[in-house]
Amino acid sequence: MPQARPSAVEPAERHQPHEAVSCALKRLYRAIAGQAPLGETLGEIARLACPRPESRVAVVFGLKGEDLEVLASSRRLPPWLEPPARIPAAAAPWWRLRERAAEIREGAGWAPYRGLVEGGQWCWNARLQTVAGEIVGCLTLFSRDSLAAGHGVAEMEELKELAALAIEQANLLEELRFRAEHDLVTGLWNRQRFEDELQRLRAQGGATPAALVLLSLDGARRVREILGEETGDLLLRQAAERLRGLREVKFAARLSGDEVAILPEAGGGGGQEMGARLLEALNAPFRLDGHEIHAQAAVGVAAPEPEESLTEWLRRARAAAAAARARRNGSRCVIFDPTVALQAPERLELERRLRGAAGRGELLLHYQPQVRVGDGQVAGYEALMRWASPGVGMVSPGAFIPLAEETGLVVEMGRWALGEACRQARQWEREGLPARIGVNVSALQLADAGFVEDVKRALAASGLTPKLLELEITESAVMENRELAAERMKAVRELGVEFALDDFGTGSSSLAYLKDLPVDRLKVDRSFLSELERGEAPLLESIIRMAHQLGLPVIVEGVERREEWERLKELGADEVQGYLTGRPMPAGEAEARARAAGRAGQSDI
Repeated sequence: MPQARPSAVEPAERHQPHEAVSCALKRLYRAIAGQAPLGETLGEIARLACPRPESRVAVVFGLKGEDLEVLASSRRLPPWLEPPARIPAAAAPWWRLRERAAEIREGAGWAPYRGLVEGGQWCWNARLQTVAGEIVGCLTLFSRDSLAAGHGVAEMEELKELAALAIEQANLLEELRFRAEHDLVTGLWNRQRFEDELQRLRAQGGATPAALVLLSLDGARRVREILGEETGDLLLRQAAERLRGLREVKFAARLSGDEVAILPEAGGGGGQEMGARLLEALNAPFRLDGHEIHAQAAVGVAAPEPEESLTEWLRRARAAAAAARARRNGSRCVIFDPTVALQAPERLELERRLRGAAGRGELLLHYQPQVRVGDGQVAGYEALMRWASPGVGMVSPGAFIPLAEETGLVVEMGRWALGEACRQARQWEREGLPARIGVNVSALQLADAGFVEDVKRALAASGLTPKLLELEITESAVMENRELAAERMKAVRELGVEFALDDFGTGSSSLAYLKDLPVDRLKVDRSFLSELERGEAPLLESIIRMAHQLGLPVIVEGVERREEWERLKELGADEVQGYLTGRPMPAGEAEARARAAGRAGQSDI
């Protein structure tokens, strides 16, 4: 009777009870969903792939650029191959194997791996591929037994899928963590990370930096207006590179626009010396797409004061920077002193005008459509605050919103916006028009003791169906005090109001904590659209798929081109918001568009 041909991989059930394997696989799914450490999860997968550990070793590799990185194994590897060892994929002989086995020979790069298993002669390899088709690594078996090609088993197929899923989620979270802490244009730290760093230093006691340096690059806005957004971003990236090259700069974060906060290294000299080095580094011309650009810098320096809040410290540094920008002669570095505040009357005047703007009827709301990808119909609107100041005209939100947050005026202004948005939405609801309305809620509002009552009053005064009110809250606002935020959100949710997590991917992003918050919708930040220009969008696709697994519809912000719409439709996005479907507009214009689209029975784009 002929001898049976050996299978590619020994079935796990020959050595372990089927029920035990099934339980192990369920545990792995739970571990991945709970974001268990990647090494632990992949180590368990490798051990399940080796039911006979005395004669085999399984290794899970992740693909990092052009390299294979050792992530886990079924047992101890030689020191030169222990995680996180890297091997060029082109030099790994098993990488060319596709679901098949090969005999390990002396040549063709196999020699270093012959000793992984005593008497080892065979290798089997399978590439790990996500649902989206991205190759993220491989699962490789080294064995002293013959591994004939073409005979897989169900457990190996599932283990491959689990390994690919675990690596995909880990890569996603790694990218989200980077985005949570960095400015995506310059690669510098972002404001949230800057604030966290200062809090960490202060908590250490006596470790507060000697100064806060605020840098602004005059001309960056002009470059954007004349040469376009991409050239403006290139200018900021080149400026950031120069800052990273200065040994005196310990920590640099882009706060907004052309404003960068810097914490100097200890012993980096006084504020005047530090300012001089920064000015020298940035005043040299920038070469941008064939243009030579001079973008003069201005520096404001403020030393810390006892018991001072970060807001106050930033305000003093900004006043110094404003005084530096106003200088036409002499050094454009200013050290804050009490007289400096008098040199920035335009900022003080703006704050004076902003106080009471809501009571004087100067604030208004514009509404930007949120459109369903499936049928092109308006699903709702985001209410965006505008300020028409007498004698000044329309003030840029980029100028007055940060000021409102710094001064605490955002609580009063937010209360007004909540009431006005509910009133307008109720009018649309009565007339049978799309009436879901998204209203932004700041961290200060969420922390305010009267927040829940403000929502109750707005609903009661307007008569709006609570489900049509969607409060948009950023990740950073939630993470400032996660327990308090969850408590307030839960109380508001009991009123029937829904929540959208805004600007997802720019704060302390974590898909894990989304399960613990009463969030009904995910709004993905526009920065993720850059993936679409490269053809594939694995990060954006992963976010959409995992959000759907959590039962959360996804809105993608910043959509400006029809090509983006079509690609997002393929990826499964639920709604989009951006200039393609409509700029922010007065209520009357939004209403007229909705009526016209309804009469024509057509999509809104």
